[in-house]
Amino acid sequence: MWDVLVEGWQGVTTHRVRSLLSGLGILFGVAAIIAILGIGEGARQEQERLIGQLGIQNFLVRDVAFPDDQAEAEQKARRVSQGLSLRDVSALRATLAHAEHVGGMRVLPTLETVPRLPEGETVRVIGADPHWLAAKGFVRVEGRGLSLDDEHADAAVCLLGGTARDLLFGGEEAVGSWVRAGNVWLHVVGVIEEAGISRSKRSVPGDTDRYDRAVIVPLGTALTRWDRPDGEPELSELIVALGDTAQVEGYAAVASRAIARLHRDAADTTVLVPLRLLEQSRAQQRVFNLVMGMIAGISLLVGGIGIMNILFASVMERTREIGIRLAVGATPRDIQGLFLAESALVSGLGGAIGIAAGLVLTAGVGQFTGWATATSWEGVVLAAGLSMAEGLVFGWIPARMASRMSPAIAVRHAG
Repeated sequence: MWDVLVEGWQGVTTHRVRSLLSGLGILFGVAAIIAILGIGEGARQEQERLIGQLGIQNFLVRDVAFPDDQAEAEQKARRVSQGLSLRDVSALRATLAHAEHVGGMRVLPTLETVPRLPEGETVRVIGADPHWLAAKGFVRVEGRGLSLDDEHADAAVCLLGGTARDLLFGGEEAVGSWVRAGNVWLHVVGVIEEAGISRSKRSVPGDTDRYDRAVIVPLGTALTRWDRPDGEPELSELIVALGDTAQVEGYAAVASRAIARLHRDAADTTVLVPLRLLEQSRAQQRVFNLVMGMIAGISLLVGGIGIMNILFASVMERTREIGIRLAVGATPRDIQGLFLAESALVSGLGGAIGIAAGLVLTAGVGQFTGWATATSWEGVVLAAGLSMAEGLVFGWIPARMASRMSPAIAVRHAG
């Protein structure tokens, strides 16, 4: 076996350029598979992390923001319903008696802050009750949280997200300091972070979707100390936290019907179920991987055909050599093994270089685009296996043709 591999390697190195060209198709196909699966895996992990932040044992009820071209529909909805409100929170607490938490929050319009933020940076002010905070599962980093006493007293206190703390106070102590949001001065009592969000994963400048860029005040404070535009709902979001994922779909359906009755079917709210989003995300990811994998597989197919063509040319060039080998005692099995070894070496080397190129390409895409990427080791194993299989499959036909030559005719070949 070793002798066959050595001879096969000599055949590969004798025609370096030809071997390189025949292996390029395998190289590009393997690199494409690994990069596609790596980018897809990174996207899947990031999407599942974001959905997981909503809580797969939770569901949300959010106020619907009507598009500008649906002003008439918005006016009709507001005539029969004032949107998401504290009444909805109370109703769901009574209806969903076994829910762990039912809480509400309100996002305030962008407010000017003191200390001032760096140029181009923003934070958002959020009013939230203790149940909403508990359902979100924030991690307290410094100080204390917001209490029911703060809520009942409409206290002028606040929590800061980690990035908001850094933007407002830099490296200085934040707890015990004061922040002005609009015309209201707030006493900072604590600093929080979202569970699973490290400092390296915090939001980028201008991204206000995450709560690490938030100034969080008691919900009562948000409703009483800042003016609310006419017709704007009291709440932006209502969250229901449950103890078992098996309860989520049923409770979400009950909550949807209860809200519809309270709002007289105004269709001004939407129910968001993270568990459902997670299942949809996984299904979409499987389709993406299948389609992109098939596209990358075409490159491997082309590479395999290239190897087969090169081996056919090699067999024709070495017909006399094959005849001499058969004449001096080599068996057809030896000849077939020799060409299969060459084919496997070419595809194996192309696959190995392709794996390295795919890993580098995956890391490069993540570095230069900011996309989430991850090494898909299943993809690496799949690509390596496919490259070796292609060498054997596409090399078998030329190898078999060489092994079935007649020694007498092959020796007289002019090549």
